[in-house]
Amino acid sequence: MKFLSQRFLLTLSLVALGLGLFLFSETDILVAGNIARQSPPSSPASIKAGEAIFFEYCSGCHGRRADGRGPQALNLVPKPQNMRNAQFVKYLTDERMFSSISGGVRGTAMQAFEMILTPEKRWNVIHYIRSLTADDTLQIPNAIAHLDVDPKTNNPVASTQTSIESGKKLFRNYCANCHGANANGNGVIAQNLIPRPRNLVAISSWGEKPFIDYLSDARLFDSITNGVPGTSMLPWIGVMTDEERWHIINFLRATAQDELKKSSQ
Repeated sequence: MKFLSQRFLLTLSLVALGLGLFLFSETDILVAGNIARQSPPSSPASIKAGEAIFFEYCSGCHGRRADGRGPQALNLVPKPQNMRNAQFVKYLTDERMFSSISGGVRGTAMQAFEMILTPEKRWNVIHYIRSLTADDTLQIPNAIAHLDVDPKTNNPVASTQTSIESGKKLFRNYCANCHGANANGNGVIAQNLIPRPRNLVAISSWGEKPFIDYLSDARLFDSITNGVPGTSMLPWIGVMTDEERWHIINFLRATAQDELKKSSQ
């Protein structure tokens, strides 16, 4: 009887497997290899789009020139790859590159972007990287703009619920990798950075108010705009508008107040 039960279960499993193969074609099974074989053709438009995505999501580690010399690279072990190294890139298959961008690389600071970037955007990044070794004459800015912030500047954007929600979305898109989704300094790559990212919602040691309340609007805006020398804090002047940066400040102040209320309960 036991033998018959085992045979029945085996038969049922084989039937289920066959049904699955019948219902789902190879192109429907979204493993990295199958996706890679469906790579869209590279074009000037996809390369340009990939360049913008790379600057936004990858330049912090890999550098604005994709040479592995981003502002966070000094604090990372192992160091980010130099994607301008033609000898290295040419041996990477599309499947390998797509897999690394999608799922990250274990044992390194390379995070997974599968839930952050659409497949099309990941392919655009690959097209851009390949273009760097095919034609090294692309014009990539070496200098980063700087904005002088008046120390007396106050946030011109009212701290409404709409502004706070906008700041939350922007923060999670641009800042959460280092500072964490809740701004507590526990982002996915935080442990690889020296010094560690700031806990922006910490309560002061006196317990009276959040740490961030001791920082003026001008100080926060300057740090987000121009970065913080000696740390991995990037300048966001060329990525976000002034208004978007102010939205983030509204989000941080509101979140810190929420943390203060929780700590006093």
